[in-house]
Amino acid sequence: MKAIKVALLKYVHSWVRRFNANIATVLFACLAMIIAYCSYAVGALNSWHHQQQQAIAHVKTRIALDAQYIGLPNRLLEVPGDRKRVVHYLKQLNTHLTSQGYAIQVHAIAGTTLGNETSNLESFNLVRTGGETFTVTLSPAVMPLAQLLSPWPFLIVLLLSVAMRAWFKTLQSKLDKAREAGTPILERKRLLIDLADKSLRYGEQGRQVQLANKPLCFYLALLEFGIEYPEVTLNQNKEVPQELLDLAHKYFGRLIDLGHTIRKRPNFGNSLEKTLSEIRAALDEVFAADSQDKEPYFPPKAHGEGSRSRVHHYGLRAVNGDDFEVIGK
Repeated sequence: MKAIKVALLKYVHSWVRRFNANIATVLFACLAMIIAYCSYAVGALNSWHHQQQQAIAHVKTRIALDAQYIGLPNRLLEVPGDRKRVVHYLKQLNTHLTSQGYAIQVHAIAGTTLGNETSNLESFNLVRTGGETFTVTLSPAVMPLAQLLSPWPFLIVLLLSVAMRAWFKTLQSKLDKAREAGTPILERKRLLIDLADKSLRYGEQGRQVQLANKPLCFYLALLEFGIEYPEVTLNQNKEVPQELLDLAHKYFGRLIDLGHTIRKRPNFGNSLEKTLSEIRAALDEVFAADSQDKEPYFPPKAHGEGSRSRVHHYGLRAVNGDDFEVIGK
């Protein structure tokens, strides 16, 4: 997970350094245009479908009211249909639908058609007085392509692009000034251990926490030991490995060179739990604002007693050389 975050941070940092206001404006305009026209088209399609449903409901109501007077056949009363009257009614009804702005025509009623052929047909049944049913066939119009197009999305995107270009220009100016000043735009945080004042901090602006000589040297040794010997398990029920002790003594010698102490080298194998507790307490303060990043740097605590504690490992396995820096080494 940490490797992914680092890779993503590097990618973002690289992208920011190559930021160009004109390219950003063009990309924004293209994306906004696609979104705007897709949104408009979906809205236009929904509106067309709603209008078609309104037209069908209007046709159903109109024909149901007029069914007794338009010359339809009645099988129960053995009355034949009057085709001319039905055709005349169809023409009148279609003229009415056109005048009302409905994009639909009635093609046939009870089998009587206007004679014009069409492939886009929809049918439904109506019940007349007496319980007899008859079929009505409609010919809905296909939505014109022109209704999917409008100048409004283009004008809105144009205005937004002008505003965004001004913002992108301001951002590019700030980034250019930051690059010229040589200041980092994005900092990849890592643990900084300064031997000059025996302090730890996470990132350049992080909170500084000082640590005593013994826990500081032992923690530095843990960091290096975890990189050089990642497969070695450090357990409090066993002797501290000589390699770990040598690393701790090396850093203690550096503190002597810096004038921090003139005392003899401590026994890093004694009071191990106390040393680890001091290290953990200091790290809790260092990572107070970045607790999600603490785990790789934190010596694990033992959980449970007896056989469970025998498998406990207080070493650092997740840290690599890029995760920390020793200043004054």
